[in-house]
Amino acid sequence: MRKLRDLIGRNLLFPALRLMRAQMRLVSNPLKLREAAARLDALGRPAPDVHVEPVIAGTAPASWVTVKGGRRDGVVLYLHGGAFIAETPMLHGALLARICRASRCRGLMPSYRLSPEHRYPAALDDCMAAYRWLLAQGHEAGRIVVAGDSAGGNLTLALLLRLRDEGLPLPAGAVALSPVTDLTFSGESVQRNDGVDDMFSADSMDGLVPVYLADRDLRTHPHVSPLFGDFTGLPPLLVIVGSTELLLDDSVRVAQRWPQATLLVWDGMPHVFVAFDFLPEAREATQRIGRFVRDCLALEAEPAAVAKAGAGVAPVRGVALPEGGKPHPPRRLGVMARLYLAIAVISGSMWLAVILWGMGPLLLLAHPLVWFAALSLGATWAVASFLFLRASFGARIGHRKPRS
Repeated sequence: MRKLRDLIGRNLLFPALRLMRAQMRLVSNPLKLREAAARLDALGRPAPDVHVEPVIAGTAPASWVTVKGGRRDGVVLYLHGGAFIAETPMLHGALLARICRASRCRGLMPSYRLSPEHRYPAALDDCMAAYRWLLAQGHEAGRIVVAGDSAGGNLTLALLLRLRDEGLPLPAGAVALSPVTDLTFSGESVQRNDGVDDMFSADSMDGLVPVYLADRDLRTHPHVSPLFGDFTGLPPLLVIVGSTELLLDDSVRVAQRWPQATLLVWDGMPHVFVAFDFLPEAREATQRIGRFVRDCLALEAEPAAVAKAGAGVAPVRGVALPEGGKPHPPRRLGVMARLYLAIAVISGSMWLAVILWGMGPLLLLAHPLVWFAALSLGATWAVASFLFLRASFGARIGHRKPRS
């Protein structure tokens, strides 16, 4: 069942991300995008072994995330992504829960203030307050790892710089998933991967700046764009990013200068792919995060290194001709193959109809029931197509595996 789920998820994910990329270029209002994110997030549900406890961590609401079997003396302070404008507590809570399982820790996720109502430095101030609150609660800095994705990855690195600059004790380590580290967007990958990145387009990047910053001249401040900071004395850092991301170079350039950095680049993966647990690559990345956190908290972090790991595509198998070099005669489709083909054609047509007419130009604002119908029909099409190929041609579909 897991392989089937992986297949369906992979077939649905990338077209859905590309549709969202196109729609985000049409819906530039950050409040509308926030509403759309909230609607999608409302479809999620916490896993049965996850306990979520609301608290006030300093200046902002926060959630303690505890999983069965997790220890209470190690904490992952998780700073969620969302382009500084949105939060998805179900999506990021589920991601944090998986990290907690892998690291055998508990997690704290602050609900920091969002832009454009609260521009820089409001979000970073709240993250600082949450860290101070952990210290005041008796958690030692050496038993804390800070982690975050996208905009939260930016806040993770900025938080470490600010902690050091203000003379506070530093955490044991940090994890940044597809972090935004350069709000000048000077990385070559912004143009090189434009059109390849499944989630973002280059012409939409610069619009993030005035939403987050009241003063555009702050773009090169290290607490806004950590790439321009001095990383001397900072703890070990794990950076995970996809090779097709516009912001790939944001990760690469930070990792090249960070004294104790490990960089993992996954081939062909989208922005913050670790959040999509149906991808085998995401599960492998989560395990890597867990090992890194455990090493940091046990004071066993590996020496400084910048390593690349990715996902390789299984080689295409050749088709051998029968003895004598004569091809097999054409095969007639069996009854089950015809049935699967009919289901695939019907569900695929209905899927396109829902997307084109049911969702319309404001795809991100569509009602959750329309999204559910689209995803269900898409899943039916993917399963029927897979079964048709297997019944007709004995097709074997491989998947990506990470390589060290």
